[in-house]
Amino acid sequence: MSIIRFAFVAALMGALMQGAEPTHKDLDPQAVVAGFDQRVDAMFRAEAGRPLVRAKKQKPLGPGRGNYVRAYSYSIVAFAARCLYLNEMLVEANAALVENAQWYLDHPKDINDRDSFHWHAEIVMRLIEMYGTHGSKHAGRITKETEAFVLKPIWLYAKKCSWLGKADYRKSQTWDIYSSENHHAMDFTLNWEFSKLAKDRPEYQNLKYDDGSTAAEQYRSWNEYFVAYCRERARKGICVEMRSDGYNSTLIKGFYNFYDFGDPQVRRSAGMLLDLYWAYWAEEQIEGHMGGGGSRIKGSNPFHQNREHGNAPLAWFYFGIGKPPSVYGHDMDAALSDYRPPPVVADIALDVKGRGRYEIRQRAQGLGKQGYTFPQMDQPGKAPSRLRTDGGGILRYSYCDPAFIIGTPMCLARPLSDWAAISAQSRWQGVIFAGKQDARIVPIPRPADNRVDLNAFWSVQSKGSLITQKLTYGKGAAEMDVWMSRDGLTVPVEEDGIVFVESQGAYAAIRVPRGGFTWKDGVYAFKAETGETRQTPPGRIMALKEEYAPVILEVMARSDVPSFDAFKAKVKACAIRMDGPVLKYHSVYGDELTLDTSYRKTPTINGKPVDYAPPKVYDSPFLNADYDSGIVTISKGNRKLTLDFNDGGLAPKR
Repeated sequence: MSIIRFAFVAALMGALMQGAEPTHKDLDPQAVVAGFDQRVDAMFRAEAGRPLVRAKKQKPLGPGRGNYVRAYSYSIVAFAARCLYLNEMLVEANAALVENAQWYLDHPKDINDRDSFHWHAEIVMRLIEMYGTHGSKHAGRITKETEAFVLKPIWLYAKKCSWLGKADYRKSQTWDIYSSENHHAMDFTLNWEFSKLAKDRPEYQNLKYDDGSTAAEQYRSWNEYFVAYCRERARKGICVEMRSDGYNSTLIKGFYNFYDFGDPQVRRSAGMLLDLYWAYWAEEQIEGHMGGGGSRIKGSNPFHQNREHGNAPLAWFYFGIGKPPSVYGHDMDAALSDYRPPPVVADIALDVKGRGRYEIRQRAQGLGKQGYTFPQMDQPGKAPSRLRTDGGGILRYSYCDPAFIIGTPMCLARPLSDWAAISAQSRWQGVIFAGKQDARIVPIPRPADNRVDLNAFWSVQSKGSLITQKLTYGKGAAEMDVWMSRDGLTVPVEEDGIVFVESQGAYAAIRVPRGGFTWKDGVYAFKAETGETRQTPPGRIMALKEEYAPVILEVMARSDVPSFDAFKAKVKACAIRMDGPVLKYHSVYGDELTLDTSYRKTPTINGKPVDYAPPKVYDSPFLNADYDSGIVTISKGNRKLTLDFNDGGLAPKR
């Protein structure tokens, strides 16, 4: 690094560590990404010398299951990673890794339980790859004895949970999903990584898995599977668990191992998939706050975004967005990886104002046959969920402005049996607003248990105008609500039956064309799987008096109208009429939207039915790909990156 560049990065790091907000006019995207090493180093050094603090081991999450010890194992691998990185307390780090492995050997039911072991095991193997007896970074910091011991429970997992049929992509094209999308990815990451290590170790290379295969056979199969997996996500949509901050960050966490330790084709595929993921994340967020229609956004998560976990630590590592995280086990693969996002992705992430105003259209998979929900991962006789990719199902649509992002997953009113649960569960729609307060408006049915519902609503949207309605085809949904945060929004005012509210940079209006609504307390309380009581941030709730009445949400930037009163007048002038069961609405943007409240007809925008199978799988000014092509373009200004997932050549030039 040149002296000038080093000085720039040092100054940048100083500003970021002081809490300064990065802006595109100050920061060169390439230089921001170049600050990754300093930001990660600062995170580790901030905790230097601290002793191991073990997270509490918890009781099983259900009858007959293993103990819930994910947090305990994360605390172990986080401590070990920090010590190994800093070359401190190596005796204690080795002892901690052995202790963690011993727990699972003493409690074998915990190994195959879906909520503990495979969440951290690939991190243990990363530490071996980097710091073990043949480590690529600092060989020998993990002793030979520790290395041999910690592989024992991983073998017990792999021999039962990894079978060649699971890695066979020819029929499934990788759209058979075991347990759920993020669990499936963690499972095959662990299985691949272990086979890579085991095939060359005398104590494992000749052992037989439960299906009769060897580690070498497993390794070849999982290499082929992963390349096909990456190609299919480029062709048909990256996340079934759409825009789910926690689940998506878990989905990708092991992919860094494929990038750092895979053979050239595997490494190239992993790098391109991570580029695609971070472009997918970058274009639909403001200051790290994710917008757009999603699924598996459960409990209190529809009403705020966790700025401690999920994508937040990685947004800090790569882009300096947010705040410095603590050392946390979940994030160690990314923190220790050689992967860096390309400058074009950093430009998209950082330059919210320069992105301007634009629409995003994406196809997302979700139709399919629901499979067995696996309490344990060693169930070769049970059918996985099988996703259909032969037609259209979901059109993710977002309208993005520097002041807000409003989006929804548009789909037909289908019975629940048409959907895989990971797509139908706890879908999200609404608007997020720019600013530090996590301001948002969320029009969705309330889950009856305040945690989970399925297939709860359908919708139609064009630009900043959204119409939605609760579905009779769902499961677990109570009344239809419109939730508004108190922070970042003004006190709502009602005029002519319409609710108006302001944010820092936008105006919003909510209309209930039929039945009206009542106001109620905006805090939901619920119990998490672990039994902990949690609640949403303070808010205001419009509860619809008529359960299946439609809701209209309009959002417009302040810069588009002279005043709040002018916005109110525009909304009041928008015509609403019912043609039998069909709601017809003329939006503030001049679009004609229809929604058939009897669910029979496809919604329309300006007279055209919504196309749930458009020709592009990714369609925006920044991220583009034709459906099933495998060729993805990421661009902004004079920066452009083409990812050819069909090309067996070298990695794309950045």
